[in-house]
Amino acid sequence: MLSSVLITILVISVLVVVHEFGHFFTARRFGVTVHEFSVGFGPLLAQKERQGIKYSLRAVPLGGFCKIAGMDIALEGEAKEKAKPGERVFYELPLYQKILIILAGPVNNLLLALLTFIFIAAVIGLPDQVEEKAVIGFVEPKSPAFEAGLSPGDEIVEINGEPVQRWEDLGEIVQQSPAEPMVFTVRRGENYFTKEITPFYDPAIGAGRIGIMRAYTVKRLPFLQAVSYGVYSTGYGIKAIIVSVYQMMAGRERAEFLGPVGLVGAVDQALQSGLHFLFSLVTSINLFLGLFNLLPVPLPLLDGGWIVILLLERLRGKEFSAEQKAVAQMVGMLVIMTFFLIITFGDIGSIIRRLTR
Repeated sequence: MLSSVLITILVISVLVVVHEFGHFFTARRFGVTVHEFSVGFGPLLAQKERQGIKYSLRAVPLGGFCKIAGMDIALEGEAKEKAKPGERVFYELPLYQKILIILAGPVNNLLLALLTFIFIAAVIGLPDQVEEKAVIGFVEPKSPAFEAGLSPGDEIVEINGEPVQRWEDLGEIVQQSPAEPMVFTVRRGENYFTKEITPFYDPAIGAGRIGIMRAYTVKRLPFLQAVSYGVYSTGYGIKAIIVSVYQMMAGRERAEFLGPVGLVGAVDQALQSGLHFLFSLVTSINLFLGLFNLLPVPLPLLDGGWIVILLLERLRGKEFSAEQKAVAQMVGMLVIMTFFLIITFGDIGSIIRRLTR
């Protein structure tokens, strides 16, 4: 589990640094002064200055930040200071350049997702030959199967006393029985045990599911086919996340957001399942991070929210006051903290159910 925690921290750090590098690169392209680009937060461990920019390594390895001249002032409504000689500040830029700098972070995440999909197809390999028996390849976090304690490599041999010979037999029984408690007989190595699991109804497929994927071997694609796969998968992933969030907001689908605790559990499952699952999980997180930051709600802390605020200022012909932006910052922080606490408690509850069943 320690390795899962360390890999989770590394994944989060890489994705956030990639996001911040998008802001950094675009700001530099527009000639905006950048004071610091940091990997990590908190106490300073090392620092090197080059062409007036401080490149830092800090003690808390959870992402990083990019300090762009005048960006905090423009977005948070602080009093504007006169730019220093030779300094170009964010708040003096044309609107389209401000928006492009803000957009660059999420866009970088989407580009990384595309490259990762290509890497998966060309280097790691895609599912090819599937296991005929009902052998589990991956268990979804927070799912009924996860909370029942099932793990990759387990084979389901019976459901309610009926033999399960093939994966298709398992799928047929589960899909036809949403919300019905069933007794699963599971083989793990040389040992057998039973678990009562209740499938949930998944509106996306119109049937019951317990949250497992079958085991399989992988096959690598030629580079051009891998590129085609990457483009298709990125587009499909973006569409699937948007549809899924809409369905959840409409109450038509289970809310399955993962907080830090749940993310560690997901990484742990993926490590047991193989590199394909691990990199696919990282790509899904990356896509969600990029799209979540683009949500067009007028709340600070989200890139999409800042873009909406900038557009509203242009429509009303003047900036919001420092007090108005401070209130928006506070509301945004409270909303995101509440969301964070809800999903974290959900993660902990799911893990407790898994450990106590």
